[in-house]
Amino acid sequence: MLPVMSVLARKSNKVQSETNTQPRLALLRDLFFSPKSAFESYFQTEELGGKDLWIAHLQLFILAPIFKFFGNCIQILIFKATTIDEETRLTFTQGMVSLFLFYLVFYLLIRLIDSFRIYHMTRDRSVEWDAPPPHVFLISFLPFSSTAIFWILPNPIPLFLLVIGFFYSLHLAYFYLTSQKDWSSFDFLFFLLKVLLFFLVLVSIPLLIYNVLRTVLF
Repeated sequence: MLPVMSVLARKSNKVQSETNTQPRLALLRDLFFSPKSAFESYFQTEELGGKDLWIAHLQLFILAPIFKFFGNCIQILIFKATTIDEETRLTFTQGMVSLFLFYLVFYLLIRLIDSFRIYHMTRDRSVEWDAPPPHVFLISFLPFSSTAIFWILPNPIPLFLLVIGFFYSLHLAYFYLTSQKDWSSFDFLFFLLKVLLFFLVLVSIPLLIYNVLRTVLF
């Protein structure tokens, strides 16, 4: 196995400690101010691993319900806001659980995309395989998870910033894969289309089973 692959294997298996808080913050900061340094620091050192990325994402999107709670408090106590339906009052906890679940599900989808990126290309199993670097999309979408702090703002500002965070994170993945891994723009676009097709197939399978059962049973 190549030396780089040995490093990546050790990074996936080692147990990270709480002392990695500062490196995780540094990684997030670099993604905004020096993306190239962020990827290099992750892939060329053993300081951070996959568990650290999970903790970093969790620490970020757990802020979503917290900031949503404070946002609701501001809307209710200061602006005396209600929902669009004036008969339904805005509550202090409205949207907290759904926001947390949204970021959690999105994180799981990004993990699935990273796995799909590694194994989507055909390869010759008779020769040694130099696997692509893991966690590229998990690293790139840390800024997306950081949009959790904006839910303290009134709608639709958080939604607008969420869209910006998504496209910036997608740009980070594009930047790394095209500048460091010799992907072309067409390769990246073709990969996104394959990801879309992959998820459509995943969604279609339970829908097909449901329709078959409904036809048979009813």
